[in-house]
Amino acid sequence: MKIRIIAATAAIAALPLMAACGTQGTAERDDNKPAAKADKDTADCGPDSDLSQADWMKHCAEDAGDDKAPDTELKLGDTFKYKDGLKVTVTRIAKFTDFDPDYGGAEPNQTPFRIDVKFQNDSSKPVNLDEISVNGQGATKGGDAEFTLWGDDTKDVTGRLAPGQSDTKNSDGVLDKKYGTQMVVTVTRMTDDADIMADDPNWTGPIR
Repeated sequence: MKIRIIAATAAIAALPLMAACGTQGTAERDDNKPAAKADKDTADCGPDSDLSQADWMKHCAEDAGDDKAPDTELKLGDTFKYKDGLKVTVTRIAKFTDFDPDYGGAEPNQTPFRIDVKFQNDSSKPVNLDEISVNGQGATKGGDAEFTLWGDDTKDVTGRLAPGQSDTKNSDGVLDKKYGTQMVVTVTRMTDDADIMADDPNWTGPIR
């Protein structure tokens, strides 16, 4: 049975993970998670690294929990705080199995998933979540994910979030099995005053 694809991701360029373009906010690391150290003899995992994205993911992804990682390179559970006070946390990427028959399911060569994204509005104004998009691709072999809805219980990233309020939204989709089960989730926010040259935050983690 074919799934209903409602949106496709934009390609995420495999660029060096550097802070040359600046960011739209800062990282707030989850200090409860131990940060494994990358092999410094084989890879430069610092913010000025000239590694390609593929090589950075291969050698440095487990090093993303300490202060050497760029603010835009995060682990699941880490938070990115925009300059206006909006906080975004990708809390998990779960393998999806409870399909609604009316919405279809995944193909045998695909891994279905649900991304949970928590939004906390610590700004002084309502936040329009329609200005935010969630994209994903394989972290080790590339390959864009495709996004859909798995059922009526999906809480799509949309609507307004009042000051002081928080909510967790979902982003459902599939990743071809040939791309593995490690994903890079990118959150893009396009406001009227957004710096289009700034790097978007990325969260790296497994589909579990």
